[in-house]
Amino acid sequence: MIVLDKEMAYISLYLAEKEYFLPDNLRSALSYIYYLIHKKGKSKSLAIHITNEKYKKLFNVEYGKEFLWKNYNARLAHIKNGKDKYQKWALDIRERNAGLKVKLCECGCGQEVTKKNNRFINGHNSKCRDENENIERAALMRSIRKSKKSGTVISLIDRIPKNP
Repeated sequence: MIVLDKEMAYISLYLAEKEYFLPDNLRSALSYIYYLIHKKGKSKSLAIHITNEKYKKLFNVEYGKEFLWKNYNARLAHIKNGKDKYQKWALDIRERNAGLKVKLCECGCGQEVTKKNNRFINGHNSKCRDENENIERAALMRSIRKSKKSGTVISLIDRIPKNP
């Protein structure tokens, strides 16, 4: 499933991090409780009871009503915290794009660049090059090193490809 809403994608990732170690059946049970409450109009206690009975019958697993109640409330708290964090993150991104804060390195490391006009922290641009560019640059550097040892002068203008 592709989520096009940025906030929903952020919250989904946040929730996945928080519930990573929960079993899949428990996560689906929590989703089923949400479905019963919000789509079918059941009360919270009735939705938890129905879910507990369903999972007892289908998967032979009894979570217990208190356990489901506690985990469902924890999920709601995680969603609320995810929404709050998204608002802070979105504000931070808008401030950076408007120039009110220092830009982040474009390699994806999350660190701030040192100079206003720079796109990358020194050396981080190599993470964004493809393999062929890295091989060509390494060959160029080796040839420059050889010429320095032999004492010949190299003009980098001769090495720059000219576009027609």
